[in-house]
Amino acid sequence: MDKILEFLDDCGVYYLATSDGHQAKVRPMNFARDVNGKLSFYTSKLKDLYRQLEKNPLAEISATGKRGWIRIYGSISFHDSPEIFEKWAEKAEYFRFTDENRVVCSFESATVEYMPGYQAPLPDFAANWEKTLMPEGEIKCTEKL
Repeated sequence: MDKILEFLDDCGVYYLATSDGHQAKVRPMNFARDVNGKLSFYTSKLKDLYRQLEKNPLAEISATGKRGWIRIYGSISFHDSPEIFEKWAEKAEYFRFTDENRVVCSFESATVEYMPGYQAPLPDFAANWEKTLMPEGEIKCTEKL
């Protein structure tokens, strides 16, 4: 999990996709952390993101960087534990805010797919993942979180 979070941090910005009825919605994100072994991010209960995930908890993250691209998808669960935000505040001071609408969103049973960049070496975090040779000659690595 730490290496996946490091990859996302190195990308700077990644994209989170949800659905709003029959319309896909994608937004830039830049903060994900490990909460009890699950990839997690936060939002507000006042935002469309939260309402979309309440109606359809399936979500997907896509990010690309110098080492390749990663896709993470699964179902989201919600948590509003103040302890989580206190832990996050150790890394980013702005999490010290108190807001009854803040909520942590965690991927449950997520699948992670990673494809190294053109001729990029396979990173150690994907070394033991399932590998599939794609028709274009690329390698796709897959793992369950």
